[in-house]
Amino acid sequence: MSEEEFQQEKKSSAGAWILITILALIGAGVLGWMYANESSAYEDCKTTNAQLESEMEDMNKALAGYIDGETMDLKTDFQEMLNTYDLLIEKDASKADSLQMQKDSINSLLDKLNDQKIRSYREINQLKRRNERLRGIMKRYIYTIDSLNTLNLDLSNRLDETSTKLNETQSERDELKEQNEQNAELLAKGAKLNAFNFVSEALRYRLNGNTHSVNRAGRADIVSCTFTIGENTIARTGDKMIYMQVIDPNGQVLVSRPNNVVKIAGREIVYTDSREINYQGQQLDMSIVHNLKEKEIPSGNYDVRIFADGALIGKDTFTLK
Repeated sequence: MSEEEFQQEKKSSAGAWILITILALIGAGVLGWMYANESSAYEDCKTTNAQLESEMEDMNKALAGYIDGETMDLKTDFQEMLNTYDLLIEKDASKADSLQMQKDSINSLLDKLNDQKIRSYREINQLKRRNERLRGIMKRYIYTIDSLNTLNLDLSNRLDETSTKLNETQSERDELKEQNEQNAELLAKGAKLNAFNFVSEALRYRLNGNTHSVNRAGRADIVSCTFTIGENTIARTGDKMIYMQVIDPNGQVLVSRPNNVVKIAGREIVYTDSREINYQGQQLDMSIVHNLKEKEIPSGNYDVRIFADGALIGKDTFTLK
């Protein structure tokens, strides 16, 4: 390389370093300017923030009475909500767990109000918003539980109404049953046969086979009872068995066969003799006789009773010497 070329390259390198130095100085100046501006902005922010904090403190002091009043109102409101939740739990124990969760949230806010002596207006507003949300939740619970209670009350009223109607129906049925029983009893009484015009006596056979009345026990061959069964249009018609019971002075029933037993008025009695008739609701004269078959009978008063359809329909007496 010649001397001239070396000097020319040296000049070029020097120029490059001069340019770099100039650019570095310009960059440093720019950075310095930017730092100065940032520092100034930071100081302005600190000043502004200090002013805002001061203003906030002044505002809180100015609103101290208002905040204390709001705090008391919130405490009262939260306590009333707790009381309401207690009543809701009494009304519907099935929701006790979810209702208790809401109570726990309210108690947590009450603890915060009681522990925090210095409060800001912003914090009070936050608590008020929480209060409004909790109150909205409580209202939904009230609506739901009241709706269920209303439904249960309506169902209870319907059940009471149904029970009342059933009781009325049962009462009417009992009255109708009683009336039917009375009517049946009257009908049974009305349908009962009636025997009258009694002629009860002892008879003795003549040599020609006919009989005649006697008044001495020792001469009696037959005990006879003649009577009339009255007309009855509501009595059961058709074939009927009429029973005669003769009781001697010693209280013994005269019987022709040992198995002469019939049920009268729910109990079994011994009868003397019987006769079957065909009754068509019209008046009917008839007789029932009992052959003593040479059996001696005592003197005294005799009772005669006539039965039909399980009931006593007439009675008579006669006396033998």
